[in-house]
Amino acid sequence: MDSESYGFVVEWFDAQADLMREYNMTVFKPQRGPLEVAMYDPKAHRSFLKRMSIPDLKLEDLTVGSTITVHARHLKVKSYADSHTKSALEAARAEFAILVQPMAFRQLGQVVTCIEMGGLAMSKFRLVNEGGPLAVIQVVGEDADHRWREVSMNIPKGAYKQVTPEEALPYFDMAQYPSTAAFDHCALCIIRPHALKARHAGEIIDALQQGGFEISAAQLLHLERAEATELLDVYKGVVPYHKEMVDSMSIAPMLALEVRSEGNVVEKLRSLCGPYDVDMARHLYPNSVRARFGVDNANNGVHATDLEDDAEFEVRYVFEMLAASR
Repeated sequence: MDSESYGFVVEWFDAQADLMREYNMTVFKPQRGPLEVAMYDPKAHRSFLKRMSIPDLKLEDLTVGSTITVHARHLKVKSYADSHTKSALEAARAEFAILVQPMAFRQLGQVVTCIEMGGLAMSKFRLVNEGGPLAVIQVVGEDADHRWREVSMNIPKGAYKQVTPEEALPYFDMAQYPSTAAFDHCALCIIRPHALKARHAGEIIDALQQGGFEISAAQLLHLERAEATELLDVYKGVVPYHKEMVDSMSIAPMLALEVRSEGNVVEKLRSLCGPYDVDMARHLYPNSVRARFGVDNANNGVHATDLEDDAEFEVRYVFEMLAASR
């Protein structure tokens, strides 16, 4: 055999037919190179997707209940297709949650960086109010407990509390813990999916906090393509890479942040992030967020509110409409 294989049952909402469609998906892990995916339609008894490479996909993305993107289709992992897949993936995989305490909230970027340095993934992330800002981060990965112990040695133990996923579950309930978004004197900053996958979220959070911004709301979300289109509608017809922006924003989870500061928060955020054009940012503002973490103009590290008049709308769209519907 040239590769290991794993089976999953996935579902995709076909908006045109208004139907939830179910597929058998096989993921192949070659000895070298990215994962490959093939899909079969059991209802129609035919192949839906021939085996092909999916460069951005990782095994750690494939947990029951997670959403992945394959050729612009958002697929929800409904279950494992066989006992081999379940035992192979769950044997070494561990999951726990970290509660970054209010007194250590200024160290949030450092905590996230440690998670990323350990090769661990953040499957959930939310900011709640519990005597102050409490960041709740669900972490998953192979040998996760051991890896976390190794990378978190420099974080004061009182800065965070490690709990089970079951203990963290209430924090993700909007009824018990409403959104902490303020919706005034604010701007929206989104750590784009490519920057999350490249494990730059901790550095970006640290740059925001060191730059004088208060992070007043946070949530990890996977946008549907239609949602990303609506959020980025202001750029349609303005930038030639609008389609690529939408594709890159909906391909995987992103981390949405409401940021606040004294004075003109939108102008300050734009200054910290740098020009939208990555090459220009690198040339003129090499220390800006986009110069440091941008890849190209559609994957420029972060989305930041451009106009003051759009700030409240963008924050409400993400934290009232989208977050509440999850």
